[in-house]
Amino acid sequence: MYNPKFPAISILGCGWVGKPLAQHLQSEGYRVKGSRTSAAGVEEMNRLGVQGCLVKLEETKITADPEFWDADVLIIDVPPRMQRGEGAFVREMNTLIAHLRSTRISKIIFISSTSVYPNVNDKVTEECTKLPDTPNGLALLKAEQLLMAEKGWDTVVLRFGGLAGYDRLPATQRKVNEGKGQDKPLNLIHRIDCIGVIDAVLEKDCWNEVFNACASAHPMKFNYHVAAAAHFGFLRPRRKTPDDESYKIVSNSKLKKMLGYTFKYDNPLEFFEATGSLAPQPSGEGRAKA
Repeated sequence: MYNPKFPAISILGCGWVGKPLAQHLQSEGYRVKGSRTSAAGVEEMNRLGVQGCLVKLEETKITADPEFWDADVLIIDVPPRMQRGEGAFVREMNTLIAHLRSTRISKIIFISSTSVYPNVNDKVTEECTKLPDTPNGLALLKAEQLLMAEKGWDTVVLRFGGLAGYDRLPATQRKVNEGKGQDKPLNLIHRIDCIGVIDAVLEKDCWNEVFNACASAHPMKFNYHVAAAAHFGFLRPRRKTPDDESYKIVSNSKLKKMLGYTFKYDNPLEFFEATGSLAPQPSGEGRAKA
């Protein structure tokens, strides 16, 4: 729902979530600018009806169309590129923060990840203080801390679970047969709910908080793959010998309570019915015979 307090929104990183988010917010009535790192990407955004801007964020500098920074809200959706190491992403965020101090942007939504939580074999909430157990999680946690420490703007951190839906589903026989981690509970969020949660932050005007954003249900990976096989017409996967992998179950209670958000797809087993015409078409490889 449109909030007139924030008419202009810029999205740094129009990828798998950012691009449809830009289109959605534009349709809601916001003035939206979306960043891409190539001229072809900018042209694509313009074709989609969203003002495209060329923005390249590097460790020591930012190259950007100046009008990109003319916004009330900045949504940052640029995941770490871990091949360059965890420190590279932190340096990029420091460079971005230094630049933002000279802009009029007053609100920031930072898209983070539940990878900031280590596997504790239990439920985790936003109050968890244990350090991440992956370089990606460490980089994101540091970026969260840097952004929220700044006094020049208000920040909301959204820790998305594993992104799913559309072309991000186990949509081949090989995928559903994957045996590793079959007994791990999943922390997933459908892309429709990624966009819905961001909408809720803007509508509720809720800032300076950290929210976990993932579906309430946490099916075992094996059951998720069984549902995928049934939906796409594959052979049912075989149950492997249970492993002893560590896990976590991410709670979304704070988000639902403070934002009053109701997930459209609150159980990952429902994701396969939510894909519509954008669902990947499985190949004939390994499909069950009628």
